[in-house]
Amino acid sequence: MTSNCGLLAASLACAAVAIMGTHGAQAGISEIRGGVYAHDLKVFTPAHEPTRADYNAEVLFDSPSWLSWLGAPRPQLGLTWNTEGYTSLAYAGLDWTLDFSDRVFADLALGGAVHDGRLSGYAPDENRYGCRANFHESLSLGYRLTSSVSIMATAEHMSNLHLCSYNEGLSNAGLRLGFSF
Repeated sequence: MTSNCGLLAASLACAAVAIMGTHGAQAGISEIRGGVYAHDLKVFTPAHEPTRADYNAEVLFDSPSWLSWLGAPRPQLGLTWNTEGYTSLAYAGLDWTLDFSDRVFADLALGGAVHDGRLSGYAPDENRYGCRANFHESLSLGYRLTSSVSIMATAEHMSNLHLCSYNEGLSNAGLRLGFSF
């Protein structure tokens, strides 16, 4: 399971380093985020996988003008990687930011994810997701420490809305740092 996500993580890291070498803003990158989540919390679905640490990395891009009719969300690419061999996921979507003040904000992201978890069958410590591709959503509440550095409490959820035979879903939550350009 983890070999595919490990390869994906390494690829994303190399791409991020290459892009950062050209200065994030010049490459259309709006923000990079990273942090640590608690894995498979019992929030929306029963938890089967042990709650261990997940690492999260995310890149947010400048909103293209053709998305202005949707409120100018920023496209996102991300990875949540479980180091213990349980479910990891890569995701893409759109991220909307709502500013409550100069410093306090909330983010809502909607999109899709692919994962390396179990699809069916039974294992006592693994979720069954039914589909390889699922919906992905996240919600963050953040505080800007400076004009370019923020801290966020984030929750993410992945499930298939019962479009497949199994839908045990995955809910993670934790803290992230964001670096804006």
